[in-house]
Amino acid sequence: MVKEIKVQFEGKQGKLKFKTIPVCSYQKSIQDEIREGNLTKKTCLELLEQMYLIRALEEMLAQVARGLYKPLSNFSYVGPTHLSIGQEATSVGAISVLKPFDYITSSHRGHGDALARGYSMIKSIDDESLVSLLKRREKYLNAIEESYNPEDPRETLEEKALKIHIYRMVAELFGKADGYCRGVGGGMHIADFELGHLGANAIVGGHVPIATGAAISSRYKDQYLNKNKDPEKNSLVLCLAGDGAYSNGVVLESLNLASMAQFKNGLMSEKFGVPIIFGIVNNQYAMSGQEYGEITGVDYLARRAASFDTELMHAEVVDGMNVMAVRDAVKRASALIREGKGPVLLEFMTYRYLGHSLSDPLSYRDKDELSFWQTRDSISTFERKILDAIFDKEKEREEETITSQEIQELKERVYKLIEDMAVYASKAPYPEEDALLTYVFSPKREEGVPEKFSNSKILSSLPRYQRDGEGRINTRLAIREAIIEEMARDSRVIIFGEDIADYGGAFGVTGDLLKTFGRDRVFNTAISEAAIVGAAVGMAMTGLKPIVEIMYNDFITQAMDQIANQAAKWSYMSGGQISVPMVLRTTIGGGRGYAGQHSQSLEALTTHIPGLIVVAPSNAYDSKGLLKSAIRENNPVIFFEHQLVYNILGEVPTEEYLVPIGKARIIKEGSDITIISWSYMVEECIKASSILEEKGISAEIIDIRTLIPLDIETIVTSIKKTNKAIIVAQEVTQSGFSAEIVSQIVENSFDWLDYPVIRLCAPNGIPPSARNLEKLFLPDAEKIVRKIEEEFFYNL
Repeated sequence: MVKEIKVQFEGKQGKLKFKTIPVCSYQKSIQDEIREGNLTKKTCLELLEQMYLIRALEEMLAQVARGLYKPLSNFSYVGPTHLSIGQEATSVGAISVLKPFDYITSSHRGHGDALARGYSMIKSIDDESLVSLLKRREKYLNAIEESYNPEDPRETLEEKALKIHIYRMVAELFGKADGYCRGVGGGMHIADFELGHLGANAIVGGHVPIATGAAISSRYKDQYLNKNKDPEKNSLVLCLAGDGAYSNGVVLESLNLASMAQFKNGLMSEKFGVPIIFGIVNNQYAMSGQEYGEITGVDYLARRAASFDTELMHAEVVDGMNVMAVRDAVKRASALIREGKGPVLLEFMTYRYLGHSLSDPLSYRDKDELSFWQTRDSISTFERKILDAIFDKEKEREEETITSQEIQELKERVYKLIEDMAVYASKAPYPEEDALLTYVFSPKREEGVPEKFSNSKILSSLPRYQRDGEGRINTRLAIREAIIEEMARDSRVIIFGEDIADYGGAFGVTGDLLKTFGRDRVFNTAISEAAIVGAAVGMAMTGLKPIVEIMYNDFITQAMDQIANQAAKWSYMSGGQISVPMVLRTTIGGGRGYAGQHSQSLEALTTHIPGLIVVAPSNAYDSKGLLKSAIRENNPVIFFEHQLVYNILGEVPTEEYLVPIGKARIIKEGSDITIISWSYMVEECIKASSILEEKGISAEIIDIRTLIPLDIETIVTSIKKTNKAIIVAQEVTQSGFSAEIVSQIVENSFDWLDYPVIRLCAPNGIPPSARNLEKLFLPDAEKIVRKIEEEFFYNL
């Protein structure tokens, strides 16, 4: 499909050769690092402090959950306990070398990652940013009975910020309103978007496509929008996921998506690889499944890299129990990535001492195995190493060491800090009950496009589509116009998916986009629906407004986790920290003989998921106006386009207009019956109303246009006039959205109904291919008329 690259195979004999993957290449001593200027006494103590903090936090949580933590003997903990005790070096070492503008994502076992990210940010941001952070978080400082003075020494300000960080982390674990996610996310979804932590994720591997999308977003902003020339200013994403995730389909899709050649071979404006480190936190067990020798066929998961990139993604196996080895590997990986040579895959070999959760009996593990790993404990090993180290005293030509007393005092301070913040968190208020549903949809709104995004780069003049004598174009072109206008208006809008670039999309909707905006903003992906949608979530979280196309709505089942558990939930799970402004376009419906896997109408799969806006227009005018509104929306929108609507002509103004989301449209007024429908079925309802008119029956037709939110007010107003209602839809009858409309009608206008509300949908079966059977399967004007006569006007 890419004419610039010819695909040819000559059938010559040869062999595929693979590069080697280094295993534990780091062999330096602490003294080596000091000698090379990479390590100071201060840095050593900070690394140790972070590992202490993680272990102390998780030991506290384990004791609280069991009712054994004496300082909180009367506190009743409710929540998960997925602990990472034993894995501290991986979290600390990896995150300690990141820059303030980098991002991380994490798993359900991510307390250590969250703690290390906050700590690292506090230490690395400049004085002005630190004071600003304290000012924004002053109410949490008040909650722990402290205050700050901007003129305080840097060390004091860092100490205050760290206390806030620990307090808010524990508060989130305890489900309190002062938590990072206002208590609604909990430990498995803890996030601090302000400091670049895009969230822990309770779906194994669910965050990996999100991280990939965030990295593509970073690449786009750094290389395309900002044209960074200084590699040190290029941002990256560190994606930490457990070994179990790397047998998950969406994770493998994400590795492929990040490794696509078009990012580095000149098809886009800059040859720059996706800036992401895929960090496999291999603690040896996927819950109880043992990676080595049981549930995979490889000795190291890093071998997976050979499937995606001829450079093997610069893969390495790293000693995850050695904080310095982890730090070194991530530092080198970061340098490669900031030069445009990403992505990178690192496998950190580590071990979790405890079970999957506290209910895990560990019956699948050998005690000798645990003892072996504990002899390599990351904390005690690092303690011993730094006790033997000799440092150059800062600012003086003297030598100094770290003493056992210093280490003991540091440990005691850390455990006391965790205890104090746990006590404060236990006393903090729970969220207000009236805030239960506050952030299901993001309340954030944007007035206009920020100036820096308002000058989109146009490679050729914007296409203008000729109207006929009545000012009409078909729906396909109306949708294309909406996308073009919004991409020209806002450089944050990009579009990607299967076959949407050179080919123009399976239904020709995205034609002309590539030549107008270029491959940086219009690009193809592999057939990877889950990764496509997940990447859009990551892009939306990091400032873009992505549009993705899923060819047929039958295929969204491949991506339902990313739709239902990620796109729909992150506004709420983050406590309103983040919005997810993305549009998923897909086609619905039968009538073309494409049978059971290309002809369904699955709108109800998405309408049952709180957090999604669901739109299904019936005509060209609404398709353009609603899509423009959807692109400007700050919440995820599922935009259903019926295949039979694409060729329908409709009047579409050339001037700017929007159609509001959540407002139904009365297509035809009437007095005898209300017909409620959406998408292509509105056309059949219009035909039916003409037949009914000849029979003396005046039908009012309501095109709901938006399924979620549903404009029930317009429907009720009509029913108060007609006293009768029928819902017509192409979906199958069972558990369809039509049933939801019936329910809301009964709840809101029961006293105005003279008859039961009736539905006309497809039967509870699978769409057939045979022409005669498909005609029998789908509702049409004739069936609508017959149903109305049989149910309401049988006396005529």
